[in-house]
Amino acid sequence: MSLGKLVAQTTRKGAAAPLRETFIAPKLLHVCCICGHIRDRTGFSPDREHWVTQRTYRQTHGVNLADFPLTHTYCPKCFTKFMVTLR
Repeated sequence: MSLGKLVAQTTRKGAAAPLRETFIAPKLLHVCCICGHIRDRTGFSPDREHWVTQRTYRQTHGVNLADFPLTHTYCPKCFTKFMVTLR
């Protein structure tokens, strides 16, 4: 596979005004195992996490979620609830 084809498959120009920067598809999608939200790192500072619904992520980035491997984790909100329950 040529480099041009690989870049074409993993990048996309956003149609909306705030998303005009190039979107590079992640290697893994971080999904909350309780609520199902996906961590979205585009357009935000790296020290601050932003979690969106699967539908929002799909519409924003124009990707099929089935094409990416998923890793399960906790979003901050569900992690806090889980730790309270655990205690």
